[in-house]
Amino acid sequence: MTRSTGVARVARTPKPPYYAVTTTTELGPGFDEAAYFKLATELYGRAGEIGGFLGLEAFFQDGASVAITYWESLEAIQRWRDDPHHMAAKHKAKTLWFGPTITRIARVERDYGFNLE
Repeated sequence: MTRSTGVARVARTPKPPYYAVTTTTELGPGFDEAAYFKLATELYGRAGEIGGFLGLEAFFQDGASVAITYWESLEAIQRWRDDPHHMAAKHKAKTLWFGPTITRIARVERDYGFNLE
């Protein structure tokens, strides 16, 4: 995945309800694509180890990014938020790579799709 390719993948999620955490950011002038993707690969491997992580979708275009993670519960999101590796990665992103950023947490009540096999 690179900024130019756009989508990482379409996450295959279970039947709702579950939760989506969406982080939208304007990438700062210090954004290092190679370092970011190396860290992200390590980080989301760890997310699978804490329990409740369902998947990730990420999009990059024109100096902005949207990352959506899916979780079984609010408790799983809390565990991820409090994970020391995740906290260190957030600090690095905030200080080196990201400009204005917002994170939103939503409960998914319904989903539908096609060509997901």
